[in-house]
Amino acid sequence: MDARAEDLTPATEYSDAAQSAGSGARPSIGVMDIFESLRRGWRFPLYGLLIGLALAAVAYVYIPTPYKSSARVLVDRSVTRYLQTTKIADQPTFDEGEIGSQVYVLSSDSVIVPVVRALGLAHDREFVGLPKMGGERLSDYFGDLKRFFLNSVGANASQPDNPEAALERAAAEAVVKRLTVTREDVANVINVAFESEDKFKAANIANAIADTYIVTSMDAKLQSTKVASHWLQERLVELKKQVGDADKALEEFRTANNIKAGAGGPNAELRANLNTQLTQAQIATAEAKNRLERIQKGSLEAVTSVVGADALNNSARSGVINFAMNNSDLVRLRSQYREATTKLAEVTLRVGNQHEIAVKLRRQADDLKAAIQAEERRIADAYVNEYQVAAAREAELAASAAKLFGGSDATNELRELESTAETLRNLYNNTLQKFKETNTIESGSIPVQSARVISRAAPPLAKNSKKALAVMGGSLFLCLLLGTGAAIGREWIADVLRTPKAAEHVTGKKCVVLPMVEAKSGPIEEYVLEAPYSRFTEALRGIKALIDANRLVHGAKVIGVVSSVPKEGKTTVGANLASLMVAATGARTLLIDSDFHVRKLSAAMAPDAREGLLEALQNPSRLPWYVSKRQQSGVHVLPCVASSRIPNAAELLGAPEMGQLLAVARKSYDCIIIEIAPVMSVVDLKMIERFVDQFVFVVEWGATKRDTVLDALSDAEIIRDRIAGVVLNKADPVALKHAETFNGIRPGGYYQD
Repeated sequence: MDARAEDLTPATEYSDAAQSAGSGARPSIGVMDIFESLRRGWRFPLYGLLIGLALAAVAYVYIPTPYKSSARVLVDRSVTRYLQTTKIADQPTFDEGEIGSQVYVLSSDSVIVPVVRALGLAHDREFVGLPKMGGERLSDYFGDLKRFFLNSVGANASQPDNPEAALERAAAEAVVKRLTVTREDVANVINVAFESEDKFKAANIANAIADTYIVTSMDAKLQSTKVASHWLQERLVELKKQVGDADKALEEFRTANNIKAGAGGPNAELRANLNTQLTQAQIATAEAKNRLERIQKGSLEAVTSVVGADALNNSARSGVINFAMNNSDLVRLRSQYREATTKLAEVTLRVGNQHEIAVKLRRQADDLKAAIQAEERRIADAYVNEYQVAAAREAELAASAAKLFGGSDATNELRELESTAETLRNLYNNTLQKFKETNTIESGSIPVQSARVISRAAPPLAKNSKKALAVMGGSLFLCLLLGTGAAIGREWIADVLRTPKAAEHVTGKKCVVLPMVEAKSGPIEEYVLEAPYSRFTEALRGIKALIDANRLVHGAKVIGVVSSVPKEGKTTVGANLASLMVAATGARTLLIDSDFHVRKLSAAMAPDAREGLLEALQNPSRLPWYVSKRQQSGVHVLPCVASSRIPNAAELLGAPEMGQLLAVARKSYDCIIIEIAPVMSVVDLKMIERFVDQFVFVVEWGATKRDTVLDALSDAEIIRDRIAGVVLNKADPVALKHAETFNGIRPGGYYQD
């Protein structure tokens, strides 16, 4: 017998569309959810704050507050600009990019290593040796402990070949860690700051770095000038020999052809003028050819120069193309390339050459190098055109001279020898002038110092305490933030249901919340009789209203109380619901314990029964003989009495006898409430569901996971449309009050717990 109404639909405000809204998607998290998560997990922010205080105390004790002293260096462009403007020295002035690169030069080995050697820092225990509590940085302390551990396990047991060099390297790295080089608000002023536990040492090292930078820059410039001077000297020797050979060849030709030097004749003035023009054209052609050869030879060397002292030395090799250095685009590209390669070297040293930043910087450097090469090719092409124009001009003048002189072979040869000699003599004089200028700079008669110290470091009056305060504040904030995140993350990971909105979002059914209660004078299963005006009883009346609506419309009498997993409180909900049915309207109510496995309802409501559901299934017509009546509530209870678990419990619940038993009960009772075993534990629900008109689904507040509820509803999809409502059971009363207060709900005196 199947007495279930086939088209049963709960008569609530929820439509079919609202019910279908229940899905696996998580509801959005509101501000109230976050506040409630923090209220429930208040220990996590507190623990985070305590840990932060402990770390702040450790930082205050063990992180030193060093002295910091600063010197300022001015990159002076006025002298070199004057020398270049007056043609005394052919040196380009610093641009903004090159001034920026000096920041890296100041922290390079070319400056730091000489300072370490001069001040003997390789044997200073502040920079090398074991960590001193409170004397070194905390990072140095842990770094030394790491090296000690590696040496202890043999992972780093090899000793350096040169211990002195290793100490020097360690001291240099320690100096770089304590050194801060920054550009001031004025573009060409660089601030050199150094930190040390000794205020005099901080000032001395800062001044030493600034002085060494200036000396290193001067030495590099002088070295570049020496290389250029040596090249010019060799060129002068070569040109002098060529001039002598040309004069000798011209004199021999005149002697052989009986031609006197300076002999005139017809059109002598025109010949002299044409010879002058031809000579000038030949000089221009030779100079253009020489420039073209020099730029083709030296362009690649200029591109691959490095930052620092090496860049200053390489400037000598690239000096052959100084005539191209005034090109603003080329200067800018070279400056960008130097900065990119410097950054690439630093990033590669820190994170490796496969890191995303290193790959990006390497690609940027390659693009800049390609742009430099393209710009130099363009400049080279311009000099190719210049050489071709000069050669064409020379050829034109030579043709005019040949026509004027009558095409005489001797005359042409004489003119060619005179022109060659004159060209070589002018080229020799120009090179000699450059050589004299270079020697003047090299000898020191012209100061070309491009940087100077404008403010020397002095011992500071107080320690720099900002770093310790920043670490303390940061540790407090970070630990508090981590504690707060842990509290919220714990709630998110737990993924349990705590609000009716969340339960309705998951199930698509109307939900009521039952607070956690404790019975004072009677059993918890009849709490509604003990506290008829409590929040618990009022919420349960909401479920009763949903059941009554369906019972009046569709005649639904059999209500199943079910949950996803055990211990969610379905026994308490079912028993109190039955008591409320009797107390509210006097309806004859039968409470059936169909859980053959646990039988908790029977133990609570009919502890003295010796017969029950099992016997009633064997003879449904004798149902009244197996029913026990509760004296206080008047609820009739059909217990489940068995000495042990029954293996075929599911088959008994789905047997025709169960249908016959419920048919008998329908005639005698207005409402029949059946407690059914959990969905995820056994298959009892699937067997008995065809005899049940509607269901009450119980979910434990703050304990049952959302995915568990979804799995249970999916596993029992056949009952989903017959769920009258969802009960969110065992809720924290304090959390309910907070939620109501936040939402503006004020129950006032309506509840009497």
